[in-house]
Amino acid sequence: MMPWKSPSRAMVDLNAYRHNLRLARRLAGGTAGVIAVIKANAYGHGLAPLGRVAAAEGCLMLGVATVEEAAALRQAGISAPVLLMVSPHLDQLDEVVRLDLRVGLSDLEMAVRLGEIAERLDRVVRVHIKVDTGMGRQGFHESEAVDAMRRVARIARLDIEGIATHFPAADLPDDPETHAQIRRFRQLLREAAQAGIPFTCAHAANSAALVHYADSVFDAVRPGLFTYGIWPGPPSPNAGLLERVLRWETRVIQVRDLDAGASIGYGRTYRAQSPIRIAVIPVGYADGYPHALSNRGEVLIRGQRCPVRGSVCMDQTMVDVTALPEVRQGDPVTLIGEDGADRITVEEVARWAGTIPYVILTGIGARVERIYTAEN
Repeated sequence: MMPWKSPSRAMVDLNAYRHNLRLARRLAGGTAGVIAVIKANAYGHGLAPLGRVAAAEGCLMLGVATVEEAAALRQAGISAPVLLMVSPHLDQLDEVVRLDLRVGLSDLEMAVRLGEIAERLDRVVRVHIKVDTGMGRQGFHESEAVDAMRRVARIARLDIEGIATHFPAADLPDDPETHAQIRRFRQLLREAAQAGIPFTCAHAANSAALVHYADSVFDAVRPGLFTYGIWPGPPSPNAGLLERVLRWETRVIQVRDLDAGASIGYGRTYRAQSPIRIAVIPVGYADGYPHALSNRGEVLIRGQRCPVRGSVCMDQTMVDVTALPEVRQGDPVTLIGEDGADRITVEEVARWAGTIPYVILTGIGARVERIYTAEN
């Protein structure tokens, strides 16, 4: 048995991640490139290990959010093209150029500064023009985008490699506004081509658009959540095509028998109505197990569901094992994943916590050991 180095560990299946990347490529038609979105520590799974898999799979680019993430990939020896999807601070632009990053470009001031730095460092910077077609976030407004592209195209040392947009509600199948965004983006690409803008890669589809809007696939797709084994949007029979990448587990550190009337946890938010047997596990909100799971979450022990009792603490959580008198210190506990015939999914944990799967995955903390598995 693999020795434990921390109170809990996340088992990350690199073969499952590889399978999901290949499935994304097939859904995109086999001709569109895949920009593997590995920002936020690869959604909590581990930036460099998953970056290596994505690069080995021939992904067109690796998508990150910060210069620090990009630098970590380079320090790990990953030379694959990296797309910086969120605008950096202006004082980070020297590092952007030195790391040879593709840059999601949303304003002309940054374009001018990038050109000046690229000239000084004798480099060429590839940029991806971000167009706001309805997200209300970063990007040039679609009515101004083509003119902005003309101006960027005149800046020496900048190469407009891509044009991109993003969808706020592609997880809603057959959403009229998403259909309208796709039509407007397609028209904008035609106008850019007519204006002589020398782009080679248009991309719009995130995970949700990839599975719900086939016409959102252009030269590349940007799957994130999908590649980690979570179906975006309403449940679908096709969700079974994905493979779960992450399992989160810990062990029981103490078993206690409490009398009727005993209170459990901070604030006495749970009071036993009858004698109760409690198992203490060494995981809490500092590890990313949400406080919102207090008196709502469940874990798996010996293949059975055990409810959380009382408030989730910073480092510990108490669960009810009254129905399992055989539970002992050291028994495995599954927070996310399978045990016997049952499974607790990320989606289920998110529902209990009143949030979304992204928050659960990206919230798994640094002190949770990551262990990577892959068949030879």
